[in-house]
Amino acid sequence: MNTLTKMEKNAPSAYIRWSLNERVQHWSLASSFILLVITGFALKYPDSWWVTPISGVDWLFDLRGLIHRICGAVFLGLGVYHAAYMFGSHRGRQLVSAFRPGLKDLQDAAQNISYNLGFSKHPPQFSHFSYMEKAEYLALIWGAVIMGATGLMLWFENTTLRFFPKWTIDLVTVIHLYEAWLATLAIVVWHLYYVIINPDVYPLNTSMVNGKLTEKEMRDEYFLEWEALQKSDGETTVAEKSERETKEK
Repeated sequence: MNTLTKMEKNAPSAYIRWSLNERVQHWSLASSFILLVITGFALKYPDSWWVTPISGVDWLFDLRGLIHRICGAVFLGLGVYHAAYMFGSHRGRQLVSAFRPGLKDLQDAAQNISYNLGFSKHPPQFSHFSYMEKAEYLALIWGAVIMGATGLMLWFENTTLRFFPKWTIDLVTVIHLYEAWLATLAIVVWHLYYVIINPDVYPLNTSMVNGKLTEKEMRDEYFLEWEALQKSDGETTVAEKSERETKEK
């Protein structure tokens, strides 16, 4: 079945949320990002207690820089691969369609605020992605572009100075640092909350480990898609229906 969310054969209560390819992309991104944060902040804050043990050893501190550059290259390469995957594969294009923001996302955000404040009796219902997941993904893309561009300018400083004045390096350094802080806080405060601390998934949302969601998770988190899957016996998702209807018109 070429669907965004498939029902696993011989296990009707299990839904495949993420493919193996997507899980590998995620964990490669997570690993490179964590190492980039550690090695990057070690350069900016060399007197911190967790950096002091290596800051006095030249070859260890130089190794930090090498690891940072290697992880930066992996991060950029993964970004290129992800773009090719999203626009060059059938499933990727389905995901692009599912990630596309719409008016319903604004309505869902307003309803969610109303629900959390006690003014609405029911929380919003989502399809394949909630407005929060869409916002986080778009923020990831924006951050990756900013960090990638500024990182390359700092990596190849001599080339940058051939085309830009010296103050550009100072400006790029500041942008790179504060974007790094923003990205780190977004992961720690936002992403980790939703996949670990959130009472609905605690102690861990395992979908990025095994790629699956249970019947209850699908119904609670993505009710509109779950409902569509029940009506079509798992053969068609909301995104595919929309795509098919567009072609028919």
